[in-house]
Amino acid sequence: MGTIFEKQDQEISQSANETYTYSVAVRFRNAGKPYSFGTENPSIKKGDWVVVETAQGLELGEVEADALEIEKYNLHMPQKPVIRIATEHDHNEYANNIEMEKLAFRICNSEVAELELNMNLLSAQYTLDRSKILFIYLADQRVDFRELLKRLGARLHCRIELRQIGERDKAKMVGGIGMCGMECCCRRFKSRFDVISINMAKNQQLALNIDKLSGMCGKLMCCLKYEDDDYKELTDGLPKMGSQVEYENEIFRITAMNVMNNEVKLENRETTLFITMEELREKAIPRKGVIMPKKPEGTEEKKVIHKTTQNLHPESKTHHVSMELPSMAEQEPKKNNQRKDRDNNRKKPEVTTRRFSAKKNENRQKNNDTPKPEVKNVTVRTFGKKKKEDAS
Repeated sequence: MGTIFEKQDQEISQSANETYTYSVAVRFRNAGKPYSFGTENPSIKKGDWVVVETAQGLELGEVEADALEIEKYNLHMPQKPVIRIATEHDHNEYANNIEMEKLAFRICNSEVAELELNMNLLSAQYTLDRSKILFIYLADQRVDFRELLKRLGARLHCRIELRQIGERDKAKMVGGIGMCGMECCCRRFKSRFDVISINMAKNQQLALNIDKLSGMCGKLMCCLKYEDDDYKELTDGLPKMGSQVEYENEIFRITAMNVMNNEVKLENRETTLFITMEELREKAIPRKGVIMPKKPEGTEEKKVIHKTTQNLHPESKTHHVSMELPSMAEQEPKKNNQRKDRDNNRKKPEVTTRRFSAKKNENRQKNNDTPKPEVKNVTVRTFGKKKKEDAS
């Protein structure tokens, strides 16, 4: 029943330990995995429907396998009992519960909309005896649903439980097809979620594209965890990607590392080497703070040396083909020169007028700055002297 039974194993261990002779695997509706229950009836076969006691109450489930003897298969574990094999009345009640769950779902959705609660209702499920109903919802934050519980209790007249889940639990509950073409692992067989980090993708040399590394739930895919331990073991003791190492008295940088092909790519300005991971671990010396020398002018092309395969010839060189077209290269400078001449001819009159106007302004300033002729000053002075003499 999706996330309804996620805490069942913990609650079973807290219950009274009872010993049973046989154990049966029972799968519930919308459940991702079967659960084991104890019984004394060895006639229970695969495909039978049984009524069992769960942490939520009485439930109806389908048997996945024949009853197994606990002593023979060493299945000692705390188990809850199988109440009985389902009768016709149980099947009728089960069918009625499915119809009543749809009505309860619509009622809860209308109350959520009226109260304007920020929650996305996913499912509603009754127990077999309809003494309790469980609403599962998705929300980014905690929701205050006290008023909602009061309204639902007055309309449904039974015990009500609201359970908040996350995006990964929703994907497990709804299901889907992953990019591998198979059903989601959480829906198919996973019973608990592992902690997935982006470092697992870095260890496997995967492109850090979140869209491609995310699953149906929008989180990092669970399958990144499967091969993480193997990659850590194979790359243990090796220098990190992008670090500098000394190999055969030369400084190289680690530019690529293929763990599956047991191949490492070392590169500097003159040479590119492909060596095995064992050679890198034994012969390479990590160097810190070493500056790779610059490529001198007039050097030859970079040599590529493969030490991991025998079919490749280390002395082979790649020839670079020039993609320049000489005819076009000759015509382009002529066109550029013609355009420059046209632009210069258009700009010449503007330059000359500016210079001419600038000369006019300089001449005007010079004329204004020149002193008045001395003759006028002399006549004024002589006229003043005569007036003083007459006054005396």
